[in-house]
Formats: sequence, C-alpha cells, structure tokens
Amino acid sequence: MLIFTVRRFAQAVLVLIGSTFLMYIAVFQLGDPFLTKPGSEKVVSPEARAMLHAHFGLDKPFYLQYLIYLKNIFTLDFGVDFDQRRQVSELLGAAAPNTARLAVLAIAINVLFGVLAGIAAAVWKDTFVDALVTVSTVMLLCVPSFVLGLVLRAKLSGLQVFGTELFPQIPHPFGVEPPWFKAVLLPAFTLGALEIAFVSRLMRASMLEVMHETYLHTARAKGLPERIVIFKHAARNALLPVVNHVGIAFGALLGGAVITETIFSYPGLGYLFIRSVAQVNNPVMLAIAVLAVITFVTLSAVVDVLSAYLDPRIRLG
Repeated sequence: MLIFTVRRFAQAVLVLIGSTFLMYIAVFQLGDPFLTKPGSEKVVSPEARAMLHAHFGLDKPFYLQYLIYLKNIFTLDFGVDFDQRRQVSELLGAAAPNTARLAVLAIAINVLFGVLAGIAAAVWKDTFVDALVTVSTVMLLCVPSFVLGLVLRAKLSGLQVFGTELFPQIPHPFGVEPPWFKAVLLPAFTLGALEIAFVSRLMRASMLEVMHETYLHTARAKGLPERIVIFKHAARNALLPVVNHVGIAFGALLGGAVITETIFSYPGLGYLFIRSVAQVNNPVMLAIAVLAVITFVTLSAVVDVLSAYLDPRIRLG
C-alpha cells in the first residue's frame, strides 16, 4: 500500500510540473500584457512597457521566469495583480472560500439525490420508478449547464414569497451584497442537478451488480430487514464507483465552475478568472489555472489511494 501511495503521488507531482509549464507558456509567452492594443484608450509607451517588464520580471529569459514562478508556488506566492497591484494570493483568498461553499453544497445535492435515485431504480428494476429515474436522468444529461443556469436566473432571480426574498436579485443592486447562504443556492443547484444524472446512473449500475451477491442472500437468511440489507450491505458495497466520481467532480468544482459562477455573478474563482481574462490580468489567470490543476490532481490521487485501500485488487494491478 505504501509503495502504491508513493508511486501515485509521484505521478501527481510530475503531472503538476508538466501542467504548470504548459500553462505558463500559454499565459505569459503568447502575448504581451502591456502591449497597447488597437483601439485602446490606454497607451503604454515603450519606456513604460520596459519598466513594467522589469518590475514584474518579464525581462528575464523564459526558463528563468518559469523556475522562479515554480519556486514561488511552493511558498504560495502567485505574484502581483497587474490591475490593482494587489497580491494575487489575497484575491484567491477572498474567492476560494466562496467556491468551496459552492462545491460542497453542489456535491451534497447530487450525492443525496443521485444515490437515493440510483438505489430506488435498482431495487425496483423494470418498474415505473426505474423508468422515471432513467427518463429524468437522460433529460438532465441533455440540458447544458449554461442553459439550466440561464433559466434558473431568469425565473428565480429575486423571487419573493410572502415578502421574503428567497433568491437574491441578479445582477445585485449597487451596494447590496446578499448573504452567502442565499447567493450560493442557485449556482449550487445548477451544478448539483446535472451531476445527479451521472451519480444516479452509476449507483444504479453498481447496485445491480451486487444485488444478487451471496452475502446479501446470507443477510436475508439471517432474518435482517430488507432496508438493512439494501442500505447497510448492498449500497455500502456499491458506493465505490460513486466515491471515485464524486472525488474527481469535487476537485473540478473546487477549481472554479467558470460558466455557472459567471451566469450568477457568484464571487468565486471561476468568476474571478473570467474577469481576469477580460482585463488580460495574466498573474491572476495563471494562479487560478494552477490552483485548479493542483486541486484536481491532488484529489484524484487521494481518491485513487482510498480506492486502492478499499479494493486491494486496484493496487495489485
């Protein structure tokens, strides 16, 4: 187990180094952020551009720039924001908790409803319940996330019931900052609803594989109630593929749900990334991309190790 764990995390480190290298090339080497763009009202003289290059270290050779950036990552130094001259880590520190809340709530929604729907479809196979779950999940899979997000924003934004605002108005009125537990509801439901389809299909298929295992017949023969047989024995053993999927999905969500956060003007990493792209704010763009890759790769490695612990056949393969 130790050898498998070390090997898996060594692979993760190599992936991180290769990914950050490619992202650094894409962001910093394919365009000059201080070059005056056609039609822009902001003109940067050659002297000012040279001074900015020197200030941000862009006058150094490419390989040296990358090595310095790689070293700084390990100290959580992502550089300085080109727009407001703030530390990028401060911007990430303000946006990351919002994305974390969104990811946790979205995962909770899709796991709760997806697992229950998958269990119900497997237990009542080839019945109306199974057909309902199948049709509903197929319909959800056919709806792009941005379409569902736009519909929810148009229909539920600013919705009030008995004088109480359930969901905040989007865009927010000037100077009004809604509480986080209201702002997170619509984007979390958008992300969670689409993942319910994947989780329920996975859970149904996994449950059908274990429903006729010998240990379940033994549990029934001992007189255990059917709900104990289903939830304690069958469902627990069928959860492994769901855990793998949820771990990877959680890592992706922590990196920032770009489209959903932008639709709902949700102040997370995804929305910050879009604003940084519009401002050609290279340090912020690169930091969010690097943070997303680190989160995704690390959680994927953790999920693989947990799966190998639960199923020894994985680490022997």
